[in-house]
Amino acid sequence: MTSGAASLPVPGDDRAGRDLPGPEALRIALHPAELPLARPRDVAQAAARVSDLISAGRLREARRLAAEFRRRTARPADRAALLRAALRGALRSGDAAQAESDSADLVSLLHRSGRTEQAAAVVQVLLERGPLAEAPDRKGTAARGRRRGEALRASAPMLAVVRALEASSLPGPDGGRGGTVDPRRAVARLRAALAALPEVRDALLEDPERELRLRLAQALEAVGDVDGAVSLALDVLELTAQQTTEHGEAPADPWRLETGAHALLARTLGQQRPVVAADHALEALGGLADVDDPPLRIGLITSLLQALMAAGATDLAGFTAGRLLSLQRTLEQGRMRIAPLLAVTAQRLQAERLDAAWVPLEQARALAREHRDHRSLLEAARLAASLHERAGDHAASLGELQRLAAAARWLVDDLDTPREERSERLRTELSANALAMRRALDLGRPGAVHVAAREIERRTRPDSGWDLPPELLWDHLVDARMGVLIVAGDSLARGEQGTDQAGYEARRREVLEAIGRMPEGHDARARYWAAYLDDRHADLLARRGETAAARRAARRARSAYEALGRGEDADRVAGFVTELEAAREAEGGAERAGHGAQGDAERAGRGAGRGADDRAGRGSEGDGDERAASA
Repeated sequence: MTSGAASLPVPGDDRAGRDLPGPEALRIALHPAELPLARPRDVAQAAARVSDLISAGRLREARRLAAEFRRRTARPADRAALLRAALRGALRSGDAAQAESDSADLVSLLHRSGRTEQAAAVVQVLLERGPLAEAPDRKGTAARGRRRGEALRASAPMLAVVRALEASSLPGPDGGRGGTVDPRRAVARLRAALAALPEVRDALLEDPERELRLRLAQALEAVGDVDGAVSLALDVLELTAQQTTEHGEAPADPWRLETGAHALLARTLGQQRPVVAADHALEALGGLADVDDPPLRIGLITSLLQALMAAGATDLAGFTAGRLLSLQRTLEQGRMRIAPLLAVTAQRLQAERLDAAWVPLEQARALAREHRDHRSLLEAARLAASLHERAGDHAASLGELQRLAAAARWLVDDLDTPREERSERLRTELSANALAMRRALDLGRPGAVHVAAREIERRTRPDSGWDLPPELLWDHLVDARMGVLIVAGDSLARGEQGTDQAGYEARRREVLEAIGRMPEGHDARARYWAAYLDDRHADLLARRGETAAARRAARRARSAYEALGRGEDADRVAGFVTELEAAREAEGGAERAGHGAQGDAERAGRGAGRGADDRAGRGSEGDGDERAASA
């Protein structure tokens, strides 16, 4: 299995390079915001603060702050940003009256700014969905805004752009899954908006290209297109740098787009390029000195911790984990605490602090159950299995592997799981069941072996249609049937009730049939499985006392292993053949000794008989008179 704690580098890994932050730089980056924050000085700052409060889930505070600044003098673009932020908060809280009021103010502002087509598009989009579409009273401010907007009908390109901006409630910069829009639909909507943007760019109040690109990057990340997400996030940073150079100052950023781009890169590059990912996380954290957004800050620190672990920076990761464990308690929503707690668990597992890992793990698991977070339950089971394995508690590890397989199975069968993710979760399910089957074989639990093998069989049917390499599915199928064969052989060798040679041979034929299904180009793997089958068959025959047949099967296995270049297996089986030969010699010697003893006894008997007869004959000739006289 290539993800989770099992893939983390061991302590002392030398991949941590000189580009990683020093302890002092890390301490500064992990410092929380200086509270209380200074009050916003203008509408632009207020728009950013309202957006931060909404991201943190503090909707009432966001509404009060927006109300305080909404009538102040400001540039139309700044006022529009404040109204859009307020509208987003109203939509998230389900406050239809406030949403109508905010949308009407936004439409009025666009009209006064000469952006009538954008105003018409905003009205149409806001009436398509959400509380405005369901509000029974259309005679209020929203209705007035609609009449103004309908003075000019919006073009299709304008609708595409505005629909993507106003209707895409996607994860924020922290990567949280709180959106109300299917990310797969959002991807199509945002791509259409970017394609239409050049045609309507001049008719918009502000150029939304950076925002659209970041939202599309977040949507692509949500559906599993990591490469596309990374490319778009880099585009956002490049556009920001270009605009800063052209205008001599950074562009207005009420949505913290630059921070969001860094956060996405920190999340997505953590395993492949951990040093780069850590740099992006630190860059984003450096811009949060005056931002009180715990979900964003803690999400970034979580990504930083994962990057430091992947880079093998054990000491830095330990310090970061301690700060993260403390900071995650400030999150008001329990579901947001799950990922930080799992990251701390992984760090403590990596540092071999097994006892200390259990507390955050069980906290995370309890929260994941409460919020029905199956992805987090999967990761919790993976970490718990690793903890039990390292502690030597194999029975407990088996239970966690079974939970891991169940969580992965749920995600695979969930229609809301993106197709790319389903394939990856299926890999996890198959691997977990294969590991559970091996552990069950070690523990002598045939029932668990059959359950795991049955689940593998179900997923590897030829008509399953999964987006996985056919050789992977085939290999798991053969492995599952081999596990069932081993159980059958063990039962037969012990003479358990209900087992017979016919049942064992049926299982053996099933393995041979599965091996025969090998995909084209994988004959070497098929020869390995055939050799392993002979290997196991020889072991069973030897346990049943069929030494000659066991010796033949073992010789076939040894020859096959040698042809495959598997010297270690060949040497092991050669030793087994030597033992069988020695056993045969011992049996032959004992048999010869038995036959020799029996012959000596017969010869002795025959000799004693002949001697008695001779003595009897001689006596009758020479001593007969004397014996007769004595008598």
